[in-house]
Amino acid sequence: MIEAGQLQPIADILNLYGNNGTLVVKFRPKTRHLFLDSEPVFAILEGIPVPFFIATFTVKGNDRAHILFDYVYRESQMLELIGKTLYQPHKKEKNRGQTKDPGMLIGFTVTDVKLGLLGSVNAFMDWSLNPCLDIIQKDNAKSFLVPFQEAFIKDIDLNAKRIILSLPDGLMEVNE
Repeated sequence: MIEAGQLQPIADILNLYGNNGTLVVKFRPKTRHLFLDSEPVFAILEGIPVPFFIATFTVKGNDRAHILFDYVYRESQMLELIGKTLYQPHKKEKNRGQTKDPGMLIGFTVTDVKLGLLGSVNAFMDWSLNPCLDIIQKDNAKSFLVPFQEAFIKDIDLNAKRIILSLPDGLMEVNE
């Protein structure tokens, strides 16, 4: 279960729009792009983060949108949300997380907890379903791709320019 401390605010619910359950939200500064980045979004109700899944999302101007949530049908449910803040999980930058600008990882040393030094990051492949690091081997002989997934990241040390991964067994054999 996610806790409130793991969430970052992204928008405030202002009011109802029409009579079909659509809500008007105002984005927090620099958060508009986060809305469709991951679902669900959360609202704190009675001290507990409650997930909401977006059925429709229509941007209205620079800082507002109309949102209709799945499974929110009664007017009493919608009225309870007015004035609430919407949240999403923090994007972690260190200790098992991604960075805000993955391109800045070029040149970082990459090690695996079992295999040791793999090489250095040559490029970041920003593929939406499977972002990858293009790594040049330590002897510069060849490069290979490694999935850049949170499940594989043990640590990203921005100061030491080092990425520590825990790759699944057999993944490196695929590159051969």
